[in-house]
Amino acid sequence: MRQPETVNPDKVSNRLNGLAGAAILIANKVRHAVRGYRTPRPFDASQIVRAVEYDFNVVDGWLDCLKEYSPADAELSSKRVLELGPGADLGVGLILLAGGAAKYTAFDVHNLVASADGEFYDKLFAELTGRADIDALRRQVALTLDGTADKLCYRCSGDFDLSILADDSVDLIVSQAAFEHFDDLPRTIEQMSKLAARGAILVCEIDLATHTRWIRDRDPLNIYRYSDVFYNLTKFHGSPNRVRPAEYRRMLSDAGWGDIQQFPLVVLDEDYLTRVRPSLASRFRIDASEMECLSIVLCARKTAVEPCRVGLNV
Repeated sequence: MRQPETVNPDKVSNRLNGLAGAAILIANKVRHAVRGYRTPRPFDASQIVRAVEYDFNVVDGWLDCLKEYSPADAELSSKRVLELGPGADLGVGLILLAGGAAKYTAFDVHNLVASADGEFYDKLFAELTGRADIDALRRQVALTLDGTADKLCYRCSGDFDLSILADDSVDLIVSQAAFEHFDDLPRTIEQMSKLAARGAILVCEIDLATHTRWIRDRDPLNIYRYSDVFYNLTKFHGSPNRVRPAEYRRMLSDAGWGDIQQFPLVVLDEDYLTRVRPSLASRFRIDASEMECLSIVLCARKTAVEPCRVGLNV
C-alpha cells in the first residue's frame, strides 16, 4: 500500500465555511429535486480515455489492497465478484473478467450503464487486447445490455435491496466510494453478508470527506459541522451518510466479518483538524470519530455463517 496523502487546506474560516456549506447543502437538495441523480464521478462520461483509465485504476487499487491484506487471495482466478455502486459503465467488470474472475455482478440504484458510449468499450477492449478473448468479452456486454446476462451481470433496485440476489453467492465484494452514499447502511451490510460465501473478502474504498467540489478542497470536513437535524433536512437520496470508520468496523463485525483492517488513503494534517474541530457537531469532536481520516479502504473476511442484526449508532 502507498503511504497516505496528507492534506492541510491553507485557509479555514469556521464561520464563513459554515455558512457557505449550509447554503451549498440547501442548493444541492433543490438541484437534486429538479435534475435528479447524476453520476458522482468527477468528470463527464464523454471523456472516454479518462473513463477507461479510471476503471483500470480502480481495479488496480483493489488488487493492491488485496495483496496487502491477504496475498494468498490476491488472484482473481475463479472468483465470483460483487461490486456495490459500480457507476457509469461495465468497464470494471470486464477488466475483472479479463483478469480471470468467473463472474461479475454489479448492483446499483440507477441504471447508468445503458447510456455508456460504444466508443468507451472500443477503447477499453483496445487496452485489453492480448490479455483476454475480446470477442467473448464483447458478447458478454451485448448479453448484459439485452437483459440476458451470463458472466457479466448488472442489476438495479430503486431501494438498493440486495435480497433480489438471494440465489447468488460471492467470493469477493468490492466497492469504490459508494458505501458513504448508502441510505440504509445496516441493511446493506446485512444483505451483502448473506451473499458472501464463508471466507469471502470485502475490499471497499470509502470517501469520508465533503463531496461538493469547491467546498471539499477548502473545507473537507464541512458536512460534519452541522447538527443531525439540519443535515437530515438537507439530505437527499445518495447524500453522504456521515458514518465514521469505527461504525463501519462495528457493523461489519456484527454481520459476521473478521480480520477487519483499515488502510488510510488520505488523512488530515493535525493543524487543520485543530482549527476545525471546535466548530464540528458535538458527536464529531471526539477522538473516536477519527476525523483525521478523509479516505480509507476497509478489508475484511467473512467468518460467521449467520450474521447478527446490524444497527447504526448515531
